[in-house]
Amino acid sequence: MAASLSKTSLKAPLRIYIRPMRLEDAKLVSQWYNDSDTKRYMSTTVRGYKYSPQDIKKEIQENNPREELWFMVCLKSNRKPIGQAGIDDLDFLDMRGEIFFLIGDKNEKGKGYSKEIVQLLLNHAFKKLKLNSLFATVTVENIPSLKVLEKAGFKKIGIRREYNRIGGKYLDEVFLDFTAKDYKQQSKK
Repeated sequence: MAASLSKTSLKAPLRIYIRPMRLEDAKLVSQWYNDSDTKRYMSTTVRGYKYSPQDIKKEIQENNPREELWFMVCLKSNRKPIGQAGIDDLDFLDMRGEIFFLIGDKNEKGKGYSKEIVQLLLNHAFKKLKLNSLFATVTVENIPSLKVLEKAGFKKIGIRREYNRIGGKYLDEVFLDFTAKDYKQQSKK
């Protein structure tokens, strides 16, 4: 009985969708990027700066989809944006990229949406973009994101020691990857 329940839960309909970022998203994204809790474990590009809506609009306008795809994460029930995700460092010669995701709406954290975001990113990367591999990094103390990636099938491939300086201490960065072969095997289950 437990096996059939877990298979059923894996096939549950998604409660979210992703769409390309638009200029009108800039105000909300800048709020998320400027929130100290939300940006705590993000890259230094976000963590180290204060962003205005104009800064985000400029990023959206200058975004090159051959190098980076930015998405808003929205609830299907009411179309409300609750987060941001994407695939950056796109390399169509070697067919690879790096994923990122965040739940910016604090009322929506802890509800399992990150798991769904990662699944949507995997589908986009391997079905639509036909990438061969995806990469992800997580600060060692960001346990929720690390668990989401591992449950999705990402494999730890290394540690960059004392890479991030957060809260006055140096933290290791975990490297993970996921390949097209992994995706095909997972799809067969």
